[in-house]
Parts: sequence; structure tokens; C-alpha cells
Amino acid sequence: MIAYAMSNKIFENIMHDLSDFGHDISFSILTGTGAYQPLSVSTDKIDTQEKQQQFANGFWKTIEQGKNKARLKFSSLSNDDTNAHYLLHEMMHFYQDMHGLYLLPIHEKGVFPTLLDAKSDIISILFCEAWAEVEAIRTSWSLKENGHPQGWRGAITSPDWTELALSYDHDLQNGIDEAKAAANIFQKWYEGKHRKFYETHALKIHKSNLNRFKEGVDNVTKTSVTQNFRRLELPMLLARIPSGEIPKFFHQIDWLNPLFNDITTPKSLKETTELEELYGITDNLNIQEIKCGSPPYLWNRLRLDQQNNSEIPPH
Repeated sequence: MIAYAMSNKIFENIMHDLSDFGHDISFSILTGTGAYQPLSVSTDKIDTQEKQQQFANGFWKTIEQGKNKARLKFSSLSNDDTNAHYLLHEMMHFYQDMHGLYLLPIHEKGVFPTLLDAKSDIISILFCEAWAEVEAIRTSWSLKENGHPQGWRGAITSPDWTELALSYDHDLQNGIDEAKAAANIFQKWYEGKHRKFYETHALKIHKSNLNRFKEGVDNVTKTSVTQNFRRLELPMLLARIPSGEIPKFFHQIDWLNPLFNDITTPKSLKETTELEELYGITDNLNIQEIKCGSPPYLWNRLRLDQQNNSEIPPH
């Protein structure tokens, strides 16, 4: 699986990052197809520069000791082709996590953090899922064209992504520009029946994190929670991607389209509305105030700081 992914230059680079950070790839009959779970670091309150340095030093040691490995899970019931395709998908989630696209805050004990509101969490998670699958399909097709068909066979036989893969292939075979073909299946992802599952899943994650962040915090009120919520607009999320790594097909997308910014599942919409009635609605767009606590993100930031402060330029 790893050799297959590294046949593509972009995923070769991601795999090097994944290996440097530390990873654990496992197989289970309990895993559906593939899984990568974004996490956030828990720590004591970080309210001084000295504590920030202590946190950074302590975090770096946990990485060196292999205590914060990225965990990728796959189904032991799936064949090699299916798992090859899903490896690309899950590796994209690691890449997204490394650049802070999930915006999951550090869990400081006794502190209720700045975080995304429920609707914004759903929007961000759906974006990450759609992008990950589009990149898995694009890369599987490209590798197939270069003599590595495993992931593409996994895509076209997948119960979830066959329609998207065949649509992408159809567009390319009929002379449509690759960026437009990719943009087409990105939009089709949002129109698919699986959207209900991902909206439900994203809201469940938001509620779980909200309850975890409220534990051990004194005087949590509706006002204090609302003040700490931030509202996401998708262009803000795109700005977190390194400028030289933004896919060309992103320029074909209307990011203000309600398709990408509204909740469509009635149950999820009802529950999100209930949360807004409970905590209020925020208009605060300052997502940069969220202290992202993702281990891959923190590791990447510290690594870049070390490289920038080193007399020896990075390779």
C-alpha cells in the first residue's frame, strides 16, 4: 500500500511527512473502509510565554517518543485494491490535519477554548471529506495511466465512490479539462446520498468536543460559549493551505454556493438549529483566534520554526 501511494510525487511527500511524524497503520474487521481521526492535545493552562515554551518542549518530546502517532485504520475484509484507494483518502486527511484544516483547538484544563460553531464544524468536515476523495480519485486515475491500477480498481468497485470515479473518467475521455473534471466530481460529492452520513457524523463530533471542552470549566454560560464560537466561511479555510499546493480545480469552484455552505439533512439541520437556540448565533469570523491543537499541525509548525531558525537550510 505504501509503495503504491509513493508512486505519486505528491503522496510520496505526504508519506515522508507521515513517516517523520510517526504513524500506525492497522486493519480490523470493525473498521468500515478507512478511518483517520483528528485529535487535539490536552494540557495545563498556557497563559505565559514560559508555559508556551514548556508546552512546545514537552510536545516535541512526545513526538520523539512516538506518543502522538497518526493512526490510519482499514478494513481487514477489504481487498488490496480497495485499501490502496482508501490509503490515499486517509493520507489526505493527515495532510489536511497537518495544515490545521479541522481547526480543533488545544484542550487547556479549566479553559473553555475558542472554537468553531456547529454549522462551521460541519462545513469544514464536509470540505475535508470531499477534497480527500476527489484527490484519491484523481491520483488513482493518474497512477492507473502510469501502470499502477490498484487504487483505480478500488475506486470503480467501491460502493461509495464508483459513480464519482466513473464520472471523472467519462469527462476525461471526452476531452474535458482535468481541473473541470475534478471540480465536477467535487460538486457531485456534495450532491451524493452519503452527505447525510457525513453531516450526522460531523455534528456528533462537534457535540462530543463541546462537552469535553466544557468539563472542568467554571461558570460556563450561554454568553461565554457564544463569545468563544467562531463562524467559518470556506475561503478562510482555503487560505490555510500552502499557496503552492492549492489544486487547480479549486479555481473552478464557486465557494459561496449554498451547496457547500448549508446543512441539507433535516435531522442535522434541526439539531444545529437547537444548538443555535441554546448558545446563540455568532457573526465572529476571526478563526485565526482558534489555538489549533492538532498534533500533526503543532509538529509541522514547530518543525518549520526549527528549519527557519537553523543555519543549515532544509533539504
